[in-house]
Amino acid sequence: MKSTLLGKGLAPLFALSLLLFTQCKKDDTNSGNISLEITDAPIDDVNVQGAFVTIADVKIDGNSMPGFSGRQTIDLLAYQQGDVKSLGIGTLSAGTYNNVTLVLDYDTDANGGSPGCYVLTMDGVKHALKSTANTTANVTAAANFVATENDRTDLVLDFDVRKAIAHTASGASQYQFNGNTELNAAVRVVTKAKTGTIGGTCTDPLSTSQKIVAYAYKKGSFNAAVEKQGPVQFKNAVTSAAVDIQGRYTLAFLEEGDYELHFIRYNDANSDGRFELEGSLLLNIIGALDVKNISVGAQANITLNVVATGILPL
Repeated sequence: MKSTLLGKGLAPLFALSLLLFTQCKKDDTNSGNISLEITDAPIDDVNVQGAFVTIADVKIDGNSMPGFSGRQTIDLLAYQQGDVKSLGIGTLSAGTYNNVTLVLDYDTDANGGSPGCYVLTMDGVKHALKSTANTTANVTAAANFVATENDRTDLVLDFDVRKAIAHTASGASQYQFNGNTELNAAVRVVTKAKTGTIGGTCTDPLSTSQKIVAYAYKKGSFNAAVEKQGPVQFKNAVTSAAVDIQGRYTLAFLEEGDYELHFIRYNDANSDGRFELEGSLLLNIIGALDVKNISVGAQANITLNVVATGILPL
């Protein structure tokens, strides 16, 4: 009789334990889809027609990304002004993730050729890119994104070639990657749905500019004395965009927040194939926006048109 009562008492406990086990097992397998795309910002060198990197692997928090589309060699300069290249779509366990790492192959491209990472100049010469003697490099950027159960999170990786590559006057290659610290700082990762865009036109009626670049900074963070120094100028800009021959620019994938824009004019005064900084454009703003205080919200598309009226030396 006692055995029967004991059995009846354990039955509900067994059922509850089975339910909890099933629930825990379900939680362990919750997952969401993740999409990763790559984009770029311009490089200030008229002799450069391409900047190629060979991506051998993509890691998220140290683990290879499921769904990575495979080893590939990409011309970063082909993806600017909001254009992107897909690196794959995969599935991750639901949760928060902290970083994304690109594994670059310096020596071998996707077709087995050499080098794997290089600058292609207008004369058709490949200039191998390296920052160390190693054959590969891990370039890691903070990400802080959430993979949501039964949903898809779209990420954009902005690989800023302008910050990543330095020109060198000596050696077998005229270009090289900057050191690891600078190389990591040249990459940022954003959640696409949480970003907005500032775009429009910059007209120079004097037609004296060979090149104009729009730089986006967090509001109040621009310091001309700092930004014009060093081998990488304007290194603290969140992103940048060259103004095209029609006067258009697009600053894409800006995270929510307040920004200020600076339009910088360059000319190749000595015809050496490299642009020299001339100064910051004085602007007449068309409309009510303040170029020093632009609030960007998620998925916002903000239009800012400006006309150059002069130049302020930096």
